[in-house]
Amino acid sequence: MTTPLARARRRLALWYVGVFTLILAGFGGAVYTVVNRQMLRGIDRSLERTVDQRTRWVLARRAPTLTAQDSALYERRVVVFNAQGEPYSPAEAEPWLREFAARVLKDSILKHRVRTPDGKEWQLYGKRVRSTAGRTWATVAVADVAEVRDRFPSIVTGFVVSAVIALLLVGVGGAALARRSTYPVELAFDQMRRFIGDAAHEMKTPIAVLRARADVALQRRRSPEEYEEVLAGISQEAERLGGLVENMLLLARADTGQWPVRCETVILDDILLDAASAARALADKKGVTIDIGELEESRVHGDPALLRQLFMVILDNAIAFTPAGGRVRASIRNGGRRCRVTIADTGVGIPAAALPHVFDRFYRADPARGRAGAGLGLSIARWIVDQHHARIELKSREGEGTTVEMIFPTA
Repeated sequence: MTTPLARARRRLALWYVGVFTLILAGFGGAVYTVVNRQMLRGIDRSLERTVDQRTRWVLARRAPTLTAQDSALYERRVVVFNAQGEPYSPAEAEPWLREFAARVLKDSILKHRVRTPDGKEWQLYGKRVRSTAGRTWATVAVADVAEVRDRFPSIVTGFVVSAVIALLLVGVGGAALARRSTYPVELAFDQMRRFIGDAAHEMKTPIAVLRARADVALQRRRSPEEYEEVLAGISQEAERLGGLVENMLLLARADTGQWPVRCETVILDDILLDAASAARALADKKGVTIDIGELEESRVHGDPALLRQLFMVILDNAIAFTPAGGRVRASIRNGGRRCRVTIADTGVGIPAAALPHVFDRFYRADPARGRAGAGLGLSIARWIVDQHHARIELKSREGEGTTVEMIFPTA
């Protein structure tokens, strides 16, 4: 069964071919017209040149008789008429040629195209001249327009063959271009389907827990303390669900470019200190120590709220995957044009096979190794880093901890 995306690709390829066909047809018509006009102008120039050559001959002699040797000098058929409009050299001429010569004797210089009863089309050029003896002559040159038309079949055939080859190439290229053009759309649809599926899966668990806690609480009458315990569990799951929805909303708005990013000059070490201070509550609860290393003053252009959220995400992950008694260390080094923020922990580390995927949405290397989150935190961190034209690097070995480095351009 043909998918909608495959149909869209086919239509796009057909549009490419159709548009190119129209362009090629217009271009071919223009070329045909230009070539036709240029050939006809070439005939006119040839006729004028022939008449001028013959006119100079007439002016130089009293009797303008055309011999076989003289005929080789001219590109076209040429006839000289006397003042009465009678052919003089050669002595015979068709009636339509006589009629044109009479008009030349009257109008001095004349161009004309005539179609004869036998179906032929002729291009005529005539000039009236007066010899040194005082006699008047009309010099007329004639060219068969069919000689131009006879050249067109080969031109048209060559153009048609070239056009067919070009259309085949455009068809193949259009199909490849359509596939390449729709690839980002296909990728976006795949990401959207995966995002919706993963989100539904992630939301299913807290919703099921909420329902189970409520159902258990309603099975029988309980003491106020028991109800309080159930409500506390429900509140905890609702908070987790709310955080998941908030993160999903952030990523969805970020994907569509609807999340406003403020840009101002901020002191990065102050923001890191604030985030570390807030994260100490989580660390103390788990028995993890947060150390602040060297903090070199670093000014960057960015959104202070997003930068604080970035550091909170990294610190939260470091605390979550560091066992009790472990340490998390944060520091900033300023290298002039760039500054480097480092957050390192002594936790369980990340498997090598999982490192390329840790920034994927809803990815969790092993929930059993620590807190089972939704897997959106590092995706949000990656987006915030990208928004600040920075980069994030992650190094980790199982059992030895993880080091996250964020490199920002300084202001």
